[in-house]
Amino acid sequence: MAEDIPSTRVRVLRACRQLFNERGPTNATTAEIAAFVGINEGNLYYYFKRKEQILVTLFDEFEEAMEQAATKGLEAPADPARYSGYITGWFQLMWEYRFFYRDGGELFRMAPSLRGRVKVLTDRGQQNVRRVLMDMAAHGMLRANAQQIDQLVINSWIVATYWIEYLRSREGVTEITVAEVEWGFSQVKSLFAPYLVVPQRPLSLHPQLPSIVARAYPGEAAEEGGEVLARGKAQGKRNIRNR
Repeated sequence: MAEDIPSTRVRVLRACRQLFNERGPTNATTAEIAAFVGINEGNLYYYFKRKEQILVTLFDEFEEAMEQAATKGLEAPADPARYSGYITGWFQLMWEYRFFYRDGGELFRMAPSLRGRVKVLTDRGQQNVRRVLMDMAAHGMLRANAQQIDQLVINSWIVATYWIEYLRSREGVTEITVAEVEWGFSQVKSLFAPYLVVPQRPLSLHPQLPSIVARAYPGEAAEEGGEVLARGKAQGKRNIRNR
């Protein structure tokens, strides 16, 4: 059976996600996006008249993916496997849509409607995380009372949302590679470690990163995705965890 060929609209969105991740939504021009996809600029405007429409559509994708990650395994709250990859799922999305975390100011200027949607998504996301932690406590996997769980939800959300800005302002990091993602992942993991009843198998993003990159850069963007992964592995030698 022949492999399905992505529609032009899908290819435009994939190209925009890659270019926005690499250069920011302000710096990626419509001419560059069209050239990346292999269409002329007039054809691009047929699908999206303004860059704001592209950002809103990508946020639709991100919102749906986050909801799926947050509610995965709800039917089996007593199964430890439900929780083993929960934080990993956050950071997979963070890598695939990292410009949403890195370029918040630009996004709200270009697409003001996203400001209210981000608040709604944050509220719903925190509710989902709280439900997961309450399930873990109810089934003896987490030793934390309701107040501690509330603190964990808020603190983990703060770190997961703003670790990129911390590296940029504190360390002068201008390019987020997989090494930085692994560093942010370790910061969030450290918040949960004191409350785990049974030590979990050490979680790492590195085994998942090739597939994360493949999903973030499918099709014609796969080669570039591999280059990003290679740069990330090289950057890892900087011993980022000692920051």
